[in-house]
Amino acid sequence: MARESKEQGKIRGREDDGARRWSLPPVAREATTPFAPPEETREVAREVEAAFPDRVGYLVWTPERLARLGEAVDAALDRRGVRALEARPLIRRSVVNQLTGLGPLDSLLLDDSVTEIMVNRFDDVMVERDGVLDPVASIFVDDDEVLALALRLAARSGRNLNSESPMADARLADGSRISLVIPPVSEHPAMAIRRANDTGLEPDDLIRQGSLSAEVWDYLVDAVRKRRNIIVAGGAGTGKTHLARLLLREVGPLERLVVIEDVRELNLARHGVLALEARGRFSTHDLIVQALRLRPDRIVVGEVRGGEALDLIEAMASGHPGSLCTVHSPGGGLATIHRIARAAMRNTAAMPYPALLEEIRAALDLVVFLARDERGRRGVFGIDAIRADGVSPVFVRETDGIRLVAQA
Repeated sequence: MARESKEQGKIRGREDDGARRWSLPPVAREATTPFAPPEETREVAREVEAAFPDRVGYLVWTPERLARLGEAVDAALDRRGVRALEARPLIRRSVVNQLTGLGPLDSLLLDDSVTEIMVNRFDDVMVERDGVLDPVASIFVDDDEVLALALRLAARSGRNLNSESPMADARLADGSRISLVIPPVSEHPAMAIRRANDTGLEPDDLIRQGSLSAEVWDYLVDAVRKRRNIIVAGGAGTGKTHLARLLLREVGPLERLVVIEDVRELNLARHGVLALEARGRFSTHDLIVQALRLRPDRIVVGEVRGGEALDLIEAMASGHPGSLCTVHSPGGGLATIHRIARAAMRNTAAMPYPALLEEIRAALDLVVFLARDERGRRGVFGIDAIRADGVSPVFVRETDGIRLVAQA
């Protein structure tokens, strides 16, 4: 065999150095479970997260999503000159594992019956199945492992999470919602992950499940098309956002919607939608004020919580009929009106409470209240028509289903 030239030796030496830099310990190569990657692979993962946020924001991965992520990883490796090295397949797999896996939570995500995962601390984890909470065996080693996962989820959703900003709420690209808290606001790193299991449910599916009736759905569609102002109210996890999304699909194709949310959840797939998301010093109040200058036909606010309620009510009453919002409320009708009034009182420009109630009754047309039954099944429990002189029930839920009380 001919002796290699001096220059060839240098090239081979650089390739060997590169291979050693990216190679994994023998034990890791033989492992059947995901291995702990070297710092270089973590750098590549961070690079992909920053450059391709739309390709990493998922909890559940399909072959198509994995293929698109693989293309992004390959591009990042090419930029770093990691081409023909023997270790490249292992490097690629390591990066993909980091970007797709959720470590101890992966086993729970394989269970389609799990709709929400709650980590209170490393040894206190609960899941929700069919509306019922169920503790699970400890799956984390310590709080540091929970913290590392929280930081990874925050990075994947493009949010900052650190001691200066210890809370983060986000919606991943597949519709899954995450809420993260770490010290100092909490004693232990904690999180809640709500999987996007129901985003594909159509009205016919909800009717078959008993969440609403065909009569209720037809009534709500008619209200949307007649441009009535609607509040979708209920507790956490009762399906407010999903019902709002379905109703907004019934808006005419030539109407312009301005959608305002703290965390983007509605994700309306239609033309004529301008989606605004509260970030940093730009609050929901600021976005509603700005929305009035953007020529909306309807204003949609996801989750009214504070003083922005007054801005929304004034917008509804001043030329934007057909607007819609969601709100956390313990009950429908009158309870929701008082909930919105209390939120509006946080606005420095709020009027006296009795006048505020009168303003809300004049602006609103319908309150749709959602809840869960004793078995954890969620659905529409009532629809109330709001008039200047009071509240009138239209539909009420009884033991045998929801029935029409009076046509509004």
